[in-house]
Amino acid sequence: MDNETVKKMKAYEIKMDDFKKQELIHLGKQKMLKHQLYKHSLLDFFLSSIRFTRIHTWLIQFSILVLTAFLITRVINDELPIFIIQSLTIAVIFSAIFFIDELFRSFTSGMWELEQTLKYDLRQHTIIKLLIFGLTDLLLIIILAFICHGVMAISFWKIILYLLVPFNITCIVLFSLFTMWRNTLSSVIFWMGSGIVLMCVMILANVFHIYELTTMHWVAGYILSILFLGIIVMNMLKVKKWEALC
Repeated sequence: MDNETVKKMKAYEIKMDDFKKQELIHLGKQKMLKHQLYKHSLLDFFLSSIRFTRIHTWLIQFSILVLTAFLITRVINDELPIFIIQSLTIAVIFSAIFFIDELFRSFTSGMWELEQTLKYDLRQHTIIKLLIFGLTDLLLIIILAFICHGVMAISFWKIILYLLVPFNITCIVLFSLFTMWRNTLSSVIFWMGSGIVLMCVMILANVFHIYELTTMHWVAGYILSILFLGIIVMNMLKVKKWEALC
């Protein structure tokens, strides 16, 4: 600030008491807070995360929905109900795998250091992506359940449980995999592990005849799986340093 500017400020100086000063400061803080909320709003962050999610991830999810709906209504609608449910379960698990791969691709591509320079921290990025992908998968499950309910004499809510419980278990196993090996995990290991998880889920479903269990067993399985999944997610979000170790 030069001398000329100082002289002009003194010439137009406005004297005020402490009350007016505090009032002006308060108004200034409110204005700044409003501007800050606008620049860092949840909606803005939500839309930004959707925008920067790879387009092929959304195309894959849409393809899973369309292909599964076509198979149920045109090809396998005369098959046994268990076979249809298992087909839906495979589709939902694949959807979860592709989303989890998108969620944690920074670990496998070494991008955490770069992302630390962004406006939002890594924990916020993870939370918002979990919210987006979780809501999308939930919508996918509901749509597939409606379609399946139209071709089978099974309760809509039963179909929801048949899909949500394996979905939760898959997420628990894959999140645990990332928690243990996030500093050394590669895309190859991720997809091999995902394939093993999918195969184990289908083998266990056939060996233990899980679809013959009562609704109460499925409700209990859903409650337990959502609790375990919630604990794992909370533990993930407590990690202070997410970047790969040197």
